[in-house]
Amino acid sequence: MPSGHKAFLVNNTRDVELLLMHNKTFAAEISHAVSSRKRIDIIQRAKELGVKVTNPKARVTTEV
Repeated sequence: MPSGHKAFLVNNTRDVELLLMHNKTFAAEISHAVSSRKRIDIIQRAKELGVKVTNPKARVTTEV
């Protein structure tokens, strides 16, 4: 990746917690099979832990 991080495929919030110790070298990439509700949970948990997410806006709808 251009930022220097390596992609780590994430399917749930527990996978994000694995990246806590390695957030300088790895970035979370949310799997395509994850529902939008779980994506929101994953993004929120990654923000709390300071983990970078490569595709935070994919399949997440916002209310207008």
